[in-house]
Amino acid sequence: MATFTIDLLTGKVFLFNKDFTGSGSTGGGGSSGGTYSEVNTFNELPSASVNNGIIYLVRESTGAYVLNKKSAGLYYSNGTIWRRLGDIPSFFSSDNFQVYESSDIGGTTGIQFVTSGITQGNFRQIQVQDGDGTIAYLTDLDSKVDTSAFADYTGTTAPNTFTSKDTFTGYTATTSVRLMGIESAIAGKQDQLKPTQITGDTTPIEVNTVVPTEISWGNSNFNSSDINYSGGSRIYILEDGRYEISYTLNNNNNSTSKKTIGTVIRKNGNVDVSPMSVASYLQDTNLNRSSNVMTDYNVNLLNGDYIELVAFRIGNSGSVTTIPEASWIKLEKIE
Repeated sequence: MATFTIDLLTGKVFLFNKDFTGSGSTGGGGSSGGTYSEVNTFNELPSASVNNGIIYLVRESTGAYVLNKKSAGLYYSNGTIWRRLGDIPSFFSSDNFQVYESSDIGGTTGIQFVTSGITQGNFRQIQVQDGDGTIAYLTDLDSKVDTSAFADYTGTTAPNTFTSKDTFTGYTATTSVRLMGIESAIAGKQDQLKPTQITGDTTPIEVNTVVPTEISWGNSNFNSSDINYSGGSRIYILEDGRYEISYTLNNNNNSTSKKTIGTVIRKNGNVDVSPMSVASYLQDTNLNRSSNVMTDYNVNLLNGDYIELVAFRIGNSGSVTTIPEASWIKLEKIE
């Protein structure tokens, strides 16, 4: 007796030559009538190609829902594969499975997954973040970042993992800009973009002395990446390099005789590193003023060196003092 079975989920119709009176053949080779042969799991089913039209009963389910689940139940051989009666694997086929827009009555709007690029035998996992958002595509990226562009950037390296912006609080770096091979340091180098100028002391200093007198300056403190000054006469060097130095020392003649004052830049208290400047007072009158001037002069200095401007007598004795707050020294690292 021929029997039709309709799978209500897939809409497929199966034709079986089954005798429900029990008069059909039975046995381990499956059944086209009578009692069905049984196996414990799907993997124990015989070859489908030699059991075309035969039905077997699988008693135990195996696998994980939904991708490789092999549920218990009746399985029918179509000569190629075993297909479970009542199962719906075709619904989840990549050719069929779709998510459509509920407001689109015609069902023309939605998404479909493409799985053809996955290596056979693999089920890839897509993990969804615990938050709302929009999926980004590779085409949303303008271009890849060439890591060689960061060769000149230094600092504590952030981990090569996704992280929240709050975790970057502890990462610091020095940023630099290169233009046609000319490097201009930005972070922590602003002071090098202008010379350091320290002005004269507020107290007159006697400079017409036989023993050279160090000139003290009025600035109480000055610090940069290459220069340190914390009062007195000494200006300390913090970086090796070539420095450009200039100064002006303005003086008063306090007695009625001609005076001549010499000045020179001295390194580490005992080495003259600049030409001597000389100021000559030409008149024998009180408060006759003159200046010792040195234009830009280059000198090599090392980390730990200090420089001073010293003044001393050349000629007649008598009082000569600096004019308060009227002198200055300028220092700039140029290489």
